[in-house]
Amino acid sequence: MKQTGLTSLDTVDPIYQDLHNTFTTAIPGATITGILKIEMPEKIIKRHRNLAEKMSKKHRTDTQTITHAMFHGTTYSCCDPITKLETNAKLCENKECAMCGILRKGNKMRKGRNRWWWWWRKKSGIWSSNDPAHSLNYSLKRRDQHPYIMFVLDVLSPLPGYTLEVFNKAATIPKYLITFEYTKPQEHSSLIDLTENY
Repeated sequence: MKQTGLTSLDTVDPIYQDLHNTFTTAIPGATITGILKIEMPEKIIKRHRNLAEKMSKKHRTDTQTITHAMFHGTTYSCCDPITKLETNAKLCENKECAMCGILRKGNKMRKGRNRWWWWWRKKSGIWSSNDPAHSLNYSLKRRDQHPYIMFVLDVLSPLPGYTLEVFNKAATIPKYLITFEYTKPQEHSSLIDLTENY
């Protein structure tokens, strides 16, 4: 496959149900509108697979042990992913559209967020978390877009972690794209107004 393929998962698909439960449990205000399965171009899959085999040999383990399903929040410029799928539209070339950029070429090092207290580092890595709530703010960065989006990546790392930062673009590969609406839950005060009855 030379171009990225997108397939909508049925709600009865076990993968859909597993991702749905994980996502909505971690983010109570989220309503999932779709989960798309991503099939990246063959050259990107091969690049990721080769690195996985190399790392597994180095750490004397199997590729499954060093592969972690992680969440990566991001935004898009003008492209509704569901519309893209329904109309079979091409992914855009807009440099401001992180979604289409990741779908076309995978995660890029220059798009990794460099945290301010590491300003002295020469490059920033690609960040992800095993908790979708941790990645939520990156998806909500653009308040005007609906639905919001979050990627599920396969990330190569010798050790698991709540968050992972990798410095090789081949170490990540997009597997699923979650589209969702979000309403921030109202905060309820735990204090009781004792003056009401006095």
